[in-house]
Amino acid sequence: MTQSELADTSNSVAGVGSPVSERSPFLAGFTNVWRKEATEWFRTRKFASVTLLTSLMVLAPPLIFFLHEGGLHDGRIDSGYEGLMASWVALSSTLGSYLVVALTMGVIIREEEAGTAQWLFTKPVSRVGYVLAKYTANAAVVVLGAVIIPAILFLGCVYAIQSDGLASWSGAGIALGLVSLNACVVIGLVVGLSGLFRSTAPVAGIAIGLNFIPLFFNRIVDQKITGFFPINADRLTIEAARGNHLTPWHPVISGICIAIIGVSFACYRISRRQLQ
Repeated sequence: MTQSELADTSNSVAGVGSPVSERSPFLAGFTNVWRKEATEWFRTRKFASVTLLTSLMVLAPPLIFFLHEGGLHDGRIDSGYEGLMASWVALSSTLGSYLVVALTMGVIIREEEAGTAQWLFTKPVSRVGYVLAKYTANAAVVVLGAVIIPAILFLGCVYAIQSDGLASWSGAGIALGLVSLNACVVIGLVVGLSGLFRSTAPVAGIAIGLNFIPLFFNRIVDQKITGFFPINADRLTIEAARGNHLTPWHPVISGICIAIIGVSFACYRISRRQLQ
């Protein structure tokens, strides 16, 4: 056996389960994994189902309110605007977060359980590129299907039923950006937990449970500290949606940090994990 053949064999073995450093380029295989991951959402009815479910969820409050206020008889209404915008943010940030966890909790773990990841790492694919591709592809598709499209439908509905339309288009755009960021933070947390656990149950339990921890700490910890909890970004998002002054930005900054730390931790752990 020649020296080059021996080198190829050792690289393949190291890619399967050895914690030895990879010899592939830093982001090798990123594009292929990204394309595969994004395409899987559209091969079935998964993307359409998520978009439809989320759209119905956020459209329910304005339609019900319109009917309750006699909109069919009197036409466009001139009340309830702030409550409708708050309902959009609340639904997108709470129930929407749970939906995001359910959709992405197995994005890495299930491939390890099925043996797909083990096979993939025998190819010229870096583990860091694999994790980053998984995160960015799922974040892009989830934000599009579970946030942007439903938000456009919601804002269009509110504009149609409110006599004054939207109070602030720029505020609605900022709110949409913050809701999208919240989804990316949740996915970053799920990916980070996937680097720590090898089953989906603890990943889902911890990711969902962290949403309830601030409710407990708000009673016993100073507000200056709890203000950094990402879940408290909902208040900022609601004010943005209503067209009001935006402050503070602490929970948004901490959310971005959590997403970065989660994805970085997953890259570190999976690059050293022995896959069997």
